[in-house]
Amino acid sequence: MNAKELIGREVIDSEAKYIGTVKDVEIDLKKWTVTAIIVKTGFLRKKQILSGDIDRIGDKVILKVTGDRIQKS
Repeated sequence: MNAKELIGREVIDSEAKYIGTVKDVEIDLKKWTVTAIIVKTGFLRKKQILSGDIDRIGDKVILKVTGDRIQKS
C-alpha cells in the first residue's frame, strides 16, 4: 500500500469510535517508513497519530488507543 491509498480512509479508535479521515502521511525519507498519519477531525482540527498507535490498516485505519490519547497537532 502506498501513501496515496491511505489518504481519505476513515480512522477508528480502539473503542470503535470514529476519529476522522486521513489527511496526510509523514514519512522518514532515510528509512522509507511511515512515522505518523495526520487525521482531520473537524473543520480546522487535525491530530497526529504515530505509527506505533496504529493497530491495522484495511478499509479503515484501526487504532490501538482511544481518541483521548491521541496528540493534537
